[in-house]
Order: sequence, then C-alpha cells, then structure tokens
Amino acid sequence: MLDQVLKEREPLLSVNELADAHCHLDAFPDPATTIKDARFGGVSTMITAGGSRMSSLEAMRIAGGSDGVFAVIGVDPQNADRDRGFVEEIGSLIKANDKVVGIGEIGIDNKVGAEKRIQEEVFERQIEIAKGLDLPIVVHSRKAIDEVIEIVKRHKVRKALFHFFEGDEEKAELLAGMGYMISIPPIESQRRKRVINKIDIRNIAVETDSPVVGRSPLDVIRTVGWIAEIKGIQFDEASLRITQNVKRLFSI
Repeated sequence: MLDQVLKEREPLLSVNELADAHCHLDAFPDPATTIKDARFGGVSTMITAGGSRMSSLEAMRIAGGSDGVFAVIGVDPQNADRDRGFVEEIGSLIKANDKVVGIGEIGIDNKVGAEKRIQEEVFERQIEIAKGLDLPIVVHSRKAIDEVIEIVKRHKVRKALFHFFEGDEEKAELLAGMGYMISIPPIESQRRKRVINKIDIRNIAVETDSPVVGRSPLDVIRTVGWIAEIKGIQFDEASLRITQNVKRLFSI
C-alpha cells in the first residue's frame, strides 16, 4: 500500500510541502547539487545541523547561500571536549546570522562521546544559551533518553526537537505532552510505528540525518508516506502538516 501511495504522489511532488528537519548538508560532496535535487523532488525546507565548530560554521555558510535551507549550530556529545570553547561563540554567531534557527545537535550519548561530566556541562550550557535567545534545541539522546528528559525538565526547556527519536511510545507521549517535537528518521520499526500511532501528528517531524543515515533529504518522502499510512490520512495532508510543524518550531 505504501508503494502505491508514493507512486500516486510522484506527479505532485512539485507542490513543495516537504521538510527535512535534520540533515548534514556539509557532509555531502556537493551540497549545492544535493539541495537542488531535493528541491526538484519537493523538499523545499531543510535544516542542516552542526555538531562541532567546523560543521557549525559550514552549516551557516551553506544556509546563508541557499533559499529554504536553515542551520542549527552547536557542539554535540562526540565533540564536547574538543570544541567546548566554541560554545561561548554560539550566541554572537546566531545574533549575526538570521539563517540560524536553533542550537543543535546537542545532548548526551551513552554509546560514544566525551566524558559524561563534560557532555552534561556542554549540553546544559547550550540549553541556557538557547533559552536566552528563545530558540529551540535539537536534542541528541542516544542510549540516554531518561537522562536527557531529566535535564530538559530541570531547565524548563520550552522548545525542542528530539532528533532521531529512539524511545518508546510512553516516552514519546511524555515529551509530546511537554510540547516537544518527535523526529522520525528514515528507518521503519515496530517501535516507531507505535510512537507514530500514540502521539498527535502535531508533534511529529521527519528527518533523514543524511548522509549519515538517509541517502539524501529526498528520503523524507518515504517516511511521510509511512506516517500517512499509519495515521490513515492522505500523503498531501501529512506532508503539509508535518512541514508546518517544522516551520512552527523553527519560526521560519
């Protein structure tokens, strides 16, 4: 059924109502071509994410020269030790660049990353910067969902996107109730199906995490089709509502 939904959708992709809430355009050999191909396929909005000083600066450069592309910048758990000095530059960079729409990806990683204490310090400092600028955060929470929930609760975070959500439906419902966005990657699973079923579409975003996971931002097409099938709605309604969610979160 999903393949049929996508087949029927193909002639309509030019309506440009698709958004990739999390990708890494700086990691493509030719970001300009990737962006052009995504737009041609109907993905008109892309959020390219940093995670280190270098990738954040490159994300800003790419977003600055591309319509419909926006950046989030920050220091992720893997780079928390090496690039923690960059954290204090983030506020001034954002104030000088209106294409930066959030701070991310940031968080805790219990699989790979810097020493836990350093991860927590860098994460919490970036949360405070985001709150001061009234910007959303993009949260990395691999193998650390409970710890991350405790931290965002303690800091009274208002706006967040939980990137590449790996939690169960109960955790998703809790986060949705706190007003946060759950981002669905291009990997189908029964757990993710239960998450999509459990929460309102108003709290759902889609991402590719490309080229790390997805091949390109175009992979959101299949994920939106899967969500539409689970929710029992038309593809166009799902794509429109999910894109509106992304634009609302990032104020774009």
